[in-house]
Amino acid sequence: MIRRLRTLVSGLVVTSLLVVPGTAAAQTTEIVADTGGASLQLTVLGTPVQIGVVLDELGQITEVTVGGETVTSEGTSKVRVVLGDDPAATAVVEVKAKKDKLRTQVRATTLDGLVGPQSWSGKLFGSDVPTTVTFDVTNDGGVPGIANIVVGAVSPADATYEVRGPSTKVEHDEAEAEAAILFRWNGYDMKLKIEVEVENDDDHGLMAKLKVELKGKDRQRLRNQLLADIAGQRTWQGRGCNGEAYEVTYTISSVDGSLTVDSATVDGIPVTGIEIHDHRFEVRFPDSKARLEVSTRQNGDGTWDLKVDSKTTEKCRDDDDDDDEYRKKKDDDDDEYRNKKDDDDEYRNKKDDDDEYRKKKDDDDDGDD
Repeated sequence: MIRRLRTLVSGLVVTSLLVVPGTAAAQTTEIVADTGGASLQLTVLGTPVQIGVVLDELGQITEVTVGGETVTSEGTSKVRVVLGDDPAATAVVEVKAKKDKLRTQVRATTLDGLVGPQSWSGKLFGSDVPTTVTFDVTNDGGVPGIANIVVGAVSPADATYEVRGPSTKVEHDEAEAEAAILFRWNGYDMKLKIEVEVENDDDHGLMAKLKVELKGKDRQRLRNQLLADIAGQRTWQGRGCNGEAYEVTYTISSVDGSLTVDSATVDGIPVTGIEIHDHRFEVRFPDSKARLEVSTRQNGDGTWDLKVDSKTTEKCRDDDDDDDEYRKKKDDDDDEYRNKKDDDDEYRNKKDDDDEYRKKKDDDDDGDD
């Protein structure tokens, strides 16, 4: 779908909008979809621009706003917006929700077009209160930098965070600055990655990019726990590619840490595809590639680990990138098949020559006799 819109946005002009359409199938994992989206205030071409992203429960982008103006309300996985009237001073905003990532990228023709204070805000781990991260993009003689990273009050209140970086790497005519904030809560990890790049693109010449990406898998790791702290009944919930509700209730024994599956349903209907061992079970949901695997393990010091690993909406494949990957794999497989066939033909031809040689030799031997 292509729509055009001209709107004054904080001193910038949205000159065109390209929406890459999606379908009802999800693009992100549950933990990213549960954020509901993100809010950013980015300095673009010297002007603060407010960007809002709304995700549905399956991780599809349902709304993107720039400067308070809605530029799309279509369910999709990727949105691209061009800012600025002057071809020599434009910027491109791209929002993408795919698998375990929600990324906002701004591309400008110069690094100075991205310099200034930046802000990201999002709801982590199912909290109703957003966590905010602020930072500055700098320009040191053409080398990008990230400075003054500040993490506001983190929610949930018992969540923790660790700032990694920033670091800078310069290589030939390319330079990159990178930093990350790793959030942890109840055995779950989420990472907010910030990148600023300057590179010479073959098609566009000098290009500067700012990427702010939230990443997180629906994977829980509780390590070195007392058995009493993890024992009891627990419930895991997820969603399928078409929005179906998955729910698995299980119990960890307070005696030996063994696992019992109490119920497993899809939209309330019981699931039969369950593989159970004493300290591990796996549920495979029908008519999909989705699964849940849970395991417990006792450590040498008597503590216990709990591992909950799911594959749900990240197994949905319906976007162009995946189609390209599928076609590439198919082409590679076809090439491999053709090469193997050529080798087989060569082998058969050689074998025919050998057979003919042996037959001639036998005839010659018979004639000698």
